Amino acid sequence: MNGFDIAILVILIGFLIKGLLRGLLKEACSLAGLFLGAFLAFRFHGPLADALLSRADLPVPIALGITFSTLFLTTMILFLALGFLLSKFVKLLFLGCFNRLLGGLFGLIQATLLLAVVMFALSLRPLPWGWDKTLKQSQLAPPFTELGKAAFEGSRQILR
Repeated sequence: MNGFDIAILVILIGFLIKGLLRGLLKEACSLAGLFLGAFLAFRFHGPLADALLSRADLPVPIALGITFSTLFLTTMILFLALGFLLSKFVKLLFLGCFNRLLGGLFGLIQATLLLAVVMFALSLRPLPWGWDKTLKQSQLAPPFTELGKAAFEGSRQILR
């Protein structure tokens, strides 16, 4: 076991604990808010910036930054509030423990996917300071690298 293995375990445990503490509903709403917020911000910040510029005397980069940030943060906040409310409702139904256990599983899945992408990306280029050797000697990194490669190739086929 080397430094990469320890880092992988720390990340997996951290995401597991985060999921257990927050629960599935908060975790899922947070992730949905992140993706939807990014999508909405990238898709609509330009037209909203134009509308803002017609009403306020601002430099274009400032208007773009304001509209992008507003769309992204508003969406994130709405989904965080939704997750909070859904979690409270589930607690009222005495399903809070179930929500937390599924949250832990969801956290592990998030960490696995994140590590797969990162390990695959690290495998594409030579690493500095002898990290290539350390990565190759890792016991946990190769399965994550292979999963990342499979996910990358699968996503390329889907997007064609």
